[in-house]
Amino acid sequence: MSIYLDCFKNNGYDYLRIVDGRRHKKADGSIGHKRITIKNLGHLKKYDDGQGEGLLFRLREQFKRQELDIGMDYIDLYKKVEAEKKITIKNPVGELNSKNMGYFFLENIYNRLEINQVLHLEKSRSKLEYDLNGLTKLMVFGRILCPQSKKATLQGKDKYLFEVTESYKEKEIYRSLDVLHKKSESIQTRMNTKIKQSTIGRVSDLTYYDVTNYYFETLYGDEDIYLLDAEGEEILGSDGKAVIKEKGLRKKGVGKDGKPNPLVAMGLFIDRNGIPVSYNMFPGNTQDKTTFKEMIKTSLNKADLGKVVVVADNGMNAQENMYLLVTNGNGYIISKSAKKSWTAKPAQKEMQTIRDWALSESGYTKEYNDDGIMTFKYKSRTYDRTLKDSDGNSITIKEKEIIFWSKKQYEKSLRDNAKFIEYLESCKENPDKLKDKQRKSQEFIKVLQVDKKTGEVLKTKAVVILLEDKIQKQKELMGYYGIVTSETDMSDKDVINRYHGLSRIEDSFRIIKSDLEGRPIFVWTKEHINAHFLICFIALTIIRLIQHKVLTYLGEDTLNIDGWKQGITADTLKHTLNNFQANHIGDGFYQIGEINESIELLFKVWRQDFNLFLPDLSRLAGFKDKIAAFTL
Repeated sequence: MSIYLDCFKNNGYDYLRIVDGRRHKKADGSIGHKRITIKNLGHLKKYDDGQGEGLLFRLREQFKRQELDIGMDYIDLYKKVEAEKKITIKNPVGELNSKNMGYFFLENIYNRLEINQVLHLEKSRSKLEYDLNGLTKLMVFGRILCPQSKKATLQGKDKYLFEVTESYKEKEIYRSLDVLHKKSESIQTRMNTKIKQSTIGRVSDLTYYDVTNYYFETLYGDEDIYLLDAEGEEILGSDGKAVIKEKGLRKKGVGKDGKPNPLVAMGLFIDRNGIPVSYNMFPGNTQDKTTFKEMIKTSLNKADLGKVVVVADNGMNAQENMYLLVTNGNGYIISKSAKKSWTAKPAQKEMQTIRDWALSESGYTKEYNDDGIMTFKYKSRTYDRTLKDSDGNSITIKEKEIIFWSKKQYEKSLRDNAKFIEYLESCKENPDKLKDKQRKSQEFIKVLQVDKKTGEVLKTKAVVILLEDKIQKQKELMGYYGIVTSETDMSDKDVINRYHGLSRIEDSFRIIKSDLEGRPIFVWTKEHINAHFLICFIALTIIRLIQHKVLTYLGEDTLNIDGWKQGITADTLKHTLNNFQANHIGDGFYQIGEINESIELLFKVWRQDFNLFLPDLSRLAGFKDKIAAFTL
C-alpha cells in the first residue's frame, strides 16, 4: 500500500487528491499499476501558502507528517484504505467500462417539466409499442452531453449508468420524431406551466424575441405545394399567382452563418431570467418581422403570461407587430436606426429628424468616468403615434423615442469603419472585389464605366468612386443608437438597460448552434426538422434552469440585465456532467471519477452529500433517487 498526495489537471486547472498506488496482475501475466482515489481535496490553489515555487513538495511533506488539513482524521483515512483493500479489482485501468452519472441532474429537470406525462398520455392514446419517453430523454441528454446524429445517439444508449430507454431499434427513434413534431405545442405548454408553478416562476414582465437561421448540408431546398382544382391545375388567387397550400421549409435566404445552403428560421421567446418560453420554425427565406407577427399571434398569446413587454431588435420594427402587441395588452421596446428619417403623423412633421435630433447636444443626460471623459449620454421625447394592422385598423398611443451614445460602441465602430474604408479603397484598384460586400458597399460608392483615354462615360471599364459625403455622415452617427417603446412611464435608463438584455437571447442561439450543435441539420422532413429543434429547445431550457439554480445558490442576481450572468457556462456544464462517471472495479463496487469544483457546486445546489467512496449499485441508485426528488 502506498498512500500519497497526487496533483492532476482537469479542464486546465490543478487539483489535489489522496490516492492509493496499487500493483495488480493483468490478464497477460504482466504487472500493472493503478491509482485508487481515496479522497479529492479540491483546487490546488486553496492550499497556496504564499511561499512561491515548491508548493506541491511542501504539501506532500506536510501530508507525510499528518499535518495537512485533509478534512478528516488520518486514522479514519487509513480505515477507508483498509476497507477498500478487501475489494478485488478485476478490471485493469485500460478496460474500465465507465458509465455516465451526470445525466441524473438532467433527468431531474426533465421530469420536473412533466414532458414525460405528455408523452406517456400520447403513447397510451396512440397505442405505441416503443418507449417514446425514453427515446426522447435519450435524445435530449445526448444533445447536451454528446451531440450526434439520432442513429449514433441510439447506439450510445448503454453509456448511462442506469437504462434511459428500453428501445433499441433505429426505426423507433425516427418514429418518435414524428410524434414529437405532433406534440411540440403541447410539450411547450406543459413546460411553461410547470416553470410558472415552480419556485423559479415565469418572470414575464419582460420577454425577449429574436430569430436566427440554420443551414443544411444540401444544395436543394423544398418546393412549395400549391392548391389544385379537380383537374389537377393550380388555383390562381386575386393577384393572378398560384395559391400556396403549404410553403416548403428549407429555403435559400440570407444565412446568418454566411452559408449559401438552404435554411430554416427559428423564432424564440425567452423570459427575463433567460429561460425559454416558446419557439417556432419558419421557411428560411421568411423576413424576421414576419416571424415576429406569427409568434405574437400564436406562441406569445397562448403562453398566458399576463402583460409582457417584448424586447426585440430593429428587424422586428414594423407597426403591424407593435399594433398586435398593444391591442393584446402588451408592450414593446424595439431598436430603431439613428439613420432613419422621421415618419410620424403629418401634425408632427416639424419635429427634427432622428439624425438632427441625435446630433443636437440639447437635452442629453451625460455620464463621465473618473478622468472626466464622457462615456455615455441619452435623451428622449414622447409623442402620439398611430399604429395600423394589415387590415387598416388603427390605434393611437403614446410612444417614447430614446437616443443614446456609448463611447465603447463609438470606438468599436471607428475600428470597424477603418477596415471598411480600407476595403472600399481597395475596390478602386480591383472593382471585382465589390461582389463580396455589394449590398453593404453600394451606399458609399458609385461605379462608372469610363474610357480611360478620353474620360467619356462609356461601357468599357469599371471605375469606383467613393461618396465621401455619405461616408462622413456615417461617421457622425457612430456610437448612436435609437429605441422606441410603448412604456412611456419607464425611465430612459431602464429602457436602455432592458434593451441591452437582448444579449441573453443571442447567447441562447449560440448555445443551440455551438454547445448543442443544432446545425448542420441531418434530418430532412418537416416533421423531423421541427422535432430536432424541439429537442434543442428542451435541452436549452434544462441548461438555463440549471444555470438559474446555480445563480440562486450563489446569491447572484438572476434578473441582472446589464451584464448577463450564467453561474456556470453551458460548456463547463457539459464537460462537468460528462466527467461525472462511475467505473465498475469489481465485486459490485464502483469508483467515481474525478470530482472537481464544478461537480461539487452542483452537489451543493442539489443539497447532496458528495462522499461517494466506492459505492455499490444500490447506493448509486439511492443517490439517483435523491437527485430525482429535488424540486424545481
